[in-house]
Amino acid sequence: MQNETGSAEMETLTVAEGAHRSTSSSPASFASSLQCSAVGKRFGTRVVMRDVSFEVKSGEVVAVVGRNGAGKSTLLRLVAGLTRPTVGSIRWLEEGTQHSDNLGWRCGLCAPDAPLYRELTVGENLEFWAQMRGAVSREELQAFLERFQLRTRWNDLAGELSSGLRARLQLAVATWHRPSVLLLDEPGANLDEAGRTLLREIVDEQRVRGVTLLATNDAREAELADRRVEL
Repeated sequence: MQNETGSAEMETLTVAEGAHRSTSSSPASFASSLQCSAVGKRFGTRVVMRDVSFEVKSGEVVAVVGRNGAGKSTLLRLVAGLTRPTVGSIRWLEEGTQHSDNLGWRCGLCAPDAPLYRELTVGENLEFWAQMRGAVSREELQAFLERFQLRTRWNDLAGELSSGLRARLQLAVATWHRPSVLLLDEPGANLDEAGRTLLREIVDEQRVRGVTLLATNDAREAELADRRVEL
């Protein structure tokens, strides 16, 4: 166990330990889980990660930590289905049974390079991603953006937003569809204190819906997690 300054004890698991152990912070009764088994990724001759294994049960928040270049962002992209592992598997299990549908469809990704169309307005960006999952009214989307302090920015171009407001828009896009798997890549990097409070609320709410993977080296963000996987 590793003591974190100003927080309760948090378990830190290296990938070599296989992180399939249960922790007291996650109720064993939860039947859904995200499972990564012996995952490795290579870009050409460059090995980004190797033999990454861990399981995240529904209701858990897990921080993915490691040095720059260790593969934190790549791991989140693998889970989201934006790229495929060179070896190994990533699965979503319910009642111990693997779902055959695309795991990426269950994910919401918030990352510095997550797709926002800079030439579209705030409203058009959220409408585009929301309508990919079914019909939705503009009134619903505008009400949703109120929480992110973006309702009055509906007609502003995404490319003209401040970095902090773009981060809020990325959070809105990632969470609109209430994903089973929430993937956060340094989500607080450009947020002010009010934005960080909003982030904490979102992470807490996600415990009811599914799992959260949080890639970060920020101690404040890591405190949101129940345990860590170190790459």
